[in-house]
Amino acid sequence: MKKLIVLLCALLPLSLNAQKLGNHHFEIGTGIAFPGEFLFETVGKESNTVNLYGEYRYNFTPAFSAGAVYSFVIPHKGDLSYTDVETKEQVSIGETTSYHTLNAIAEYKFGPYGPMCFFIGAGAGAQYRHAKYTHSLYPAGYWSADVSLHAGLEFFEHLRLTVGHYHDLHYPISALSSGAPYYYINVGWSF
Repeated sequence: MKKLIVLLCALLPLSLNAQKLGNHHFEIGTGIAFPGEFLFETVGKESNTVNLYGEYRYNFTPAFSAGAVYSFVIPHKGDLSYTDVETKEQVSIGETTSYHTLNAIAEYKFGPYGPMCFFIGAGAGAQYRHAKYTHSLYPAGYWSADVSLHAGLEFFEHLRLTVGHYHDLHYPISALSSGAPYYYINVGWSF
C-alpha cells in the first residue's frame, strides 16, 4: 500500500501539469493480452501474456481526440499441432511469439466532464509479429496491416480502464490463424 501511495504522489505533479495543458495527453499502461485464436478453432494455441503500451492523444474538442499508440505484447509460449499430409502423423511445434503494434487512433468521449466518462475509439496501422519455432517450418517474423477497436472508462481524466482488440488484415500462414492476433484489458494513467 505504501508503494501505491508513493507512486500516486509521484504522478500528482504530472497530473496537475496535464490539466494546465489541456490538449495534449500522454498515457502509459499495462494489461493482459489474450490471443485472438481463443474464439476460433485453429491448430495453434498461445498463452495469455502481458501487454505494455504508450499513447499520445491530442484533444481537438473536449469530446474528440486523435493520436497514436504503440503496444508491445511480451514473448509468450504457444504450440502448433497439425497432421502431416505425407506421413499422416500428428506433429507438434513449440513457439514463442511477441507483437509490436503501431496504430493511428481516434477517440470519442461521452460526457467528457465529471469524475467518470465512457470512451470508444478505433485505429489502423501496422503490426510486426515475431515468432521462434522449435522447427524452422515457418517464417520468424512478418509485418501486417491491422485495425483496432477499443472502449473503456476514464476516471478523473487520468485513470483509464480499456478493453480492445487488434486484428491483422494479412496473415501469411492462413492455416494457423484466423487473422485475430489479440484482445486486451489495460489499465493506464493519462497525464
